[in-house]
Amino acid sequence: MTGKKYDWQVGHTPPPLDEHSAAKHAVFRSYVQRYIEILTSDPRHDGLNLTLVDGFAGGGVYSYRGQTCPGSPLILLDEVASAQALFATTRKKPFAFRPEFIFVEARQQNLEYLRDVIGRSPHAAGIGSHIHLLRERFEAALPDVIRRIQQHGGGHRALFFLDQYGYGDVSLQAIRTILENLKNPEIILTFSVDYIISYLSEKESFLRGVMPAELGIEQIREMLALRDNGGREARWLIQNFLYRHLQERTGAPFYTCFFIKSPASHRSYWLVHISKHPRARDEMAARHWALTNHFIHHGRAGTQMLGYDPGQLVSPDQIPMDFLFDDDASGRSNSALMEELPHRIFDTSRVADGGVTVGELFTEICNSTPATIARVSTALVGLREQKEIQIYTPDGKERPRSMSCDWGDRILPARQRSLFSPFT
Repeated sequence: MTGKKYDWQVGHTPPPLDEHSAAKHAVFRSYVQRYIEILTSDPRHDGLNLTLVDGFAGGGVYSYRGQTCPGSPLILLDEVASAQALFATTRKKPFAFRPEFIFVEARQQNLEYLRDVIGRSPHAAGIGSHIHLLRERFEAALPDVIRRIQQHGGGHRALFFLDQYGYGDVSLQAIRTILENLKNPEIILTFSVDYIISYLSEKESFLRGVMPAELGIEQIREMLALRDNGGREARWLIQNFLYRHLQERTGAPFYTCFFIKSPASHRSYWLVHISKHPRARDEMAARHWALTNHFIHHGRAGTQMLGYDPGQLVSPDQIPMDFLFDDDASGRSNSALMEELPHRIFDTSRVADGGVTVGELFTEICNSTPATIARVSTALVGLREQKEIQIYTPDGKERPRSMSCDWGDRILPARQRSLFSPFT
């Protein structure tokens, strides 16, 4: 992240890292670990081309609790190096892991600090070969970044870390450009929702600031009208409005928008994950469940987490409890899924077509639920125990009475359901 308070100068102490930024870095680290693990898990594969892009690289290190800690560029370098070391000791045949790193930073002194930090690290030899330092604004560098990814391999495997300071450094057009030009990109973007809500106005300066987010005067006036409701309800309704706006304007196939909350400032911002595959979306949601300390979702637990049907916002008296990705949230999630999933499973036309697979069901709901595929699986097993549904393996056999089901399993209503079933 770079911004007014994040300046690096060679020979000086690096800037301090906030607690919520530390939580965000934990997500970066955890997701890179899991991403590489998944893409290299098949022993038949003998290589992986991957490009990791940090669009706001900064100086590479921070001060945190009296010590120097790595920023996102060093986290990416360290995790890839750890994976390479693991491959060398655990794989029976050679595995060609070909990572490329592109670190983009607009400020010269920050980039020189980053160059100095990497130059004094175990990664120094990579500068100029597979570690590329670009002094440019991210959007100005984007065409070159996309070209480098395309040249690195036909799969276009790329992770973008776009830790912007506010909400206007990465335009929604840039997101669309990435999705349109690359086959397998994933984007992790920070977006300061609370700043937009707090400074919402029709002033010319504000309208210029939100232009990259494609918020025009009509959208601003709609949010101002919502704000007139007052209290937490208005803020929640505006958050839902912005969530839907971001979804529609990026055209992202799969996405999450959950909050990292700052205990110091009492303001929240979204950690947005955008991808082209539902399994990638599931893995990011799993990171939120695994790292609960600073994450929060101001919405529902089930399959309609935003609280509204398309085109219709929920009324203020229906505001849900905050969802903290903890044990209470897990219980609420399971209860809501067991109540809501049958309405999709028992659809007459769907049953006539032979039911729905677990993967199809999850793909259908994943953008509108904080649940993971594992939690959907648990709810389906619970519905089977209640004799509401039957689960079949891909070869048409009844799934054994296990505590989980697989992506390709097919779900149908139970042949003999209770007359007292709420879904009968």
